[in-house]
Amino acid sequence: MREVFAYPAFRKLFFSNLFSGFGQGMTMIGISWYLVETTGSAQLLGTTMFVSALILFFVGPYIGTLIDRFSRKNMLLVENLIGFAVLGLLALWGFFGEYAEWMMVTIYLVTTFMYQIHYPALSALVQESYEPRLYGSINSLMEIEGQTASVLAGGVAGILLQQYGLHIVLIINALTYLFAFSNLSTMAYSFTLAGEARANQGVNWIGQLGQSWTYIREKRGFLLFGLSAMMPFIAVMATNLLKPVYVSQTLQADVSVYSLGEMSFAFGAIGAGIFVMAVVRKWGDLQAMVGNILLFAVMIIVMVSLPYGWALIAAYLFFGWCNASTRLIRQSLYMKVVPRQMMGRVMSFFNSFGMMMRLVLIGFFTILIDYTGAGVGYLILAVLLLLAAFGVVATMRFLLADMDQGGEVATKER
Repeated sequence: MREVFAYPAFRKLFFSNLFSGFGQGMTMIGISWYLVETTGSAQLLGTTMFVSALILFFVGPYIGTLIDRFSRKNMLLVENLIGFAVLGLLALWGFFGEYAEWMMVTIYLVTTFMYQIHYPALSALVQESYEPRLYGSINSLMEIEGQTASVLAGGVAGILLQQYGLHIVLIINALTYLFAFSNLSTMAYSFTLAGEARANQGVNWIGQLGQSWTYIREKRGFLLFGLSAMMPFIAVMATNLLKPVYVSQTLQADVSVYSLGEMSFAFGAIGAGIFVMAVVRKWGDLQAMVGNILLFAVMIIVMVSLPYGWALIAAYLFFGWCNASTRLIRQSLYMKVVPRQMMGRVMSFFNSFGMMMRLVLIGFFTILIDYTGAGVGYLILAVLLLLAAFGVVATMRFLLADMDQGGEVATKER
């Protein structure tokens, strides 16, 4: 990992991501808690999450084509400018008046939209700019950085929300985006895929999306693997609806338990960033992925069986570890296998399918949990994780062969 920090461009990327992730984490905690506490129901938060997922399901594939057509650095710069402008304006409003529900919904939608741009663009930039042997170290460092930001966000958000109010959280978030933009704008970067992008200018975005589907379809088992490997992340996204309801209504606890759960999750993910490569070397990529998905499912069941604040905080430590481990393994595999000029579209393709699954879950949970409680929703996620582990096992034999072939192709392209 020391070798990676020797690159000045990586240091700028690292710290830009640290600050923007800190601000984004505080906003998502603040908005989710605010919507549940002010309405006393999961309906508004669930509806907001559903609408957000629906919009991104249709927009996501188009974002992928933009990432493959334009400078990945510019995509990240635009994202940070959008965040600064929108959150800055709404933060200023909070100093003079009360927030309306539509404002909260707007903040949530903008933040999730930026998330949809950020991670595919970041992965594509890393793949484009660095050698394959550095992917594991870079992904681990970025995970540690992102989750460190979440730890800070979880602790600070709980204090600021109780003591000062949501508008202070938002103004800090806006300033972190401004810092990230300023730092990233000075990062040395060359868009090396300009030739491929020009060759694709005559192909509309639907045609480019079709190219990614052709690539995925021709790799036997790749589609099932991609969907199964995304299940831990989908489960985490669904818990963004379940968790505030579970803490507020099932545990009858305050925002401190909620934010401590976020911090615990982040510590688990930081641990994964540090140690997951050692686990992979011992067990193998796919075996480690299956083990982590199964552990995630088991810990959900344990948490629901013990409805106490301490159990939730402890369980989220494992959730963070399992989700981050699975994502790091998946991301490193994609970087080694998927051609650089296809990376944005392939990742956005899987993100869109994941978004569709989130749509179904969020819509279902929004109706369900006001009647059954959030614990039932958690148990449904546990079942889906067990099925996802089976999906990875079922595709393992085909995927290993396809990965070897794809890795040879990707190496030749470089």
